[in-house]
This record gives sequence, structure tokens and C-alpha cells, in this order.
Amino acid sequence: MSSPTGPTPTPPPMYQVASSPIVPEPTGPGLSEPQRLVNTFIAPSKTFTDIRRNASWWVPLLLISIFSIAFFVMIDKKVGFEQVARTMLASNKAIQQLDPAQQEQAYSRTAIGLKVGEYAAPIFILIYVLITAAVLMATFNFMMDAQVSFSQSMAIVMYGWLPGIVGAILSIFALAFGDPEGFRMDNPIGTNPAHFMDPTSTPKFLYAMLTSVDVISLWIIVLIGIGFALNAKKKISTGAAVGTVAVWYFIAKLCGAAFAALRG
Repeated sequence: MSSPTGPTPTPPPMYQVASSPIVPEPTGPGLSEPQRLVNTFIAPSKTFTDIRRNASWWVPLLLISIFSIAFFVMIDKKVGFEQVARTMLASNKAIQQLDPAQQEQAYSRTAIGLKVGEYAAPIFILIYVLITAAVLMATFNFMMDAQVSFSQSMAIVMYGWLPGIVGAILSIFALAFGDPEGFRMDNPIGTNPAHFMDPTSTPKFLYAMLTSVDVISLWIIVLIGIGFALNAKKKISTGAAVGTVAVWYFIAKLCGAAFAALRG
């Protein structure tokens, strides 16, 4: 029997409370919004890792919307939506078979639609991002058990789309300092092979598919893939994540090319 003045005896194992070490969440200052924006271009892993801390996405949405509207304004100023509509519909066989009065009506309606799109660009961008984020979240969560939240998916897609600003800036410069004649709003700069081909003589399916081999679009795919790989709870390789995003991208492009071919 232990002495009253001796050390307190250790209780039997059955009375001990089992515990496991709790690994604390990483703490410390995260990236500021300017840092997130800049790192998207020079060190994307830092930006997408920071999304795990803060899944805010309104700043890239605002920037992309501003540059999209600026692009539309420049088109209206340098080319005019009426001329853009004529160029867009020049290779449309159904339109070209109409009588001149009906063709003019078609051009006018298209120009009005483009003008409305100028001011509604942020709404269309948000809708497109919502759909893209939902499809990719479902794909990664159900097929790869990534456990990415919808807010994280939105942030990944929005930051991943920031290179689109580069395309908008290049397009604005091309309009400001280049020849606006022959300008095509749907393919304004030479970042893909289709830009250098004649859309009226090139088969519609081939032309549409060649637009998918676009430097900026492929850049966006890689960024979004990196974002999902870094935010997944279950380890996913960057290659697998990028490949998954690329599959959806080319499926969408294939559907668009098939529709363009059928429309004529």
C-alpha cells in the first residue's frame, strides 16, 4: 500500500480517457486580394491554396465584367454592332437565302442583341460561371470524392478565368490600332488556328473545333485544374484534375461545332 505522502498512483488503463492529437488548421495571414490576383498569373498554387481559407470570388467577377464591357464599348466605337452583325451572319446560309429586306431585319435584330449583351455582360458571365462551377463540382465530388464546396468551386472558376482579361486587353489593342474591317467578335485575335482561316470557306465544324485550340482557353483549363487539385479533400493529381476540366471543355466545344455545322 502506497504512503499517503507518496506520489499519486496511476489509475488503471480502464479509467483513462483516450484522446487523439488534434491537428490545428493552419493559421496566419492569408493573401490580400491584390496578391491573389497577381499570383493567379505568376504563382497560381498560392492563390488556389488561399481559396481553402477564403472562397470569395466577387473581385475577379468584377474585373472580368469591367474588361468585357470595355471590349464591347471599343467594338461599338471602332466597328459598330451593325457591321459586326453583318460579318457574323455573312457565312450563315439561311440568312443569305433571305431577300434583302429580311436580311436587313436579321442584321438589325442581331445588332440589337449584341448591344444589349454589352450592358448585360456581368449577368451572362455570372450565369455561365454558376453553370460551369456546378458541373465541375459535381464531377469532382461524385467521381473523385473531392469534397469541394460550391463556393470553392465558384472561386476556382472565377480566378481561373482571369486570363480572359489578357484576351480582352489584346482584343482592345487590336481594335484600337489595327484595321477594324473584317473584325470578328467571336474570334478577335490570333490565339487559335481558326483566326487565320476564312470562316466563309472553311467547313463550319472544322472552324469551330479549331477555335477550341486556343492559347488563353488552354491556360484557363490548366488554372482551373490546379484549383480543384489543391482544394480537394482527397488527393487528386494535377494532371488528372486538368484532364477532367479539359474533357468538359472539349465536350462543350464539340457540341457547339456540331450545332454550327447543322445550322449551316
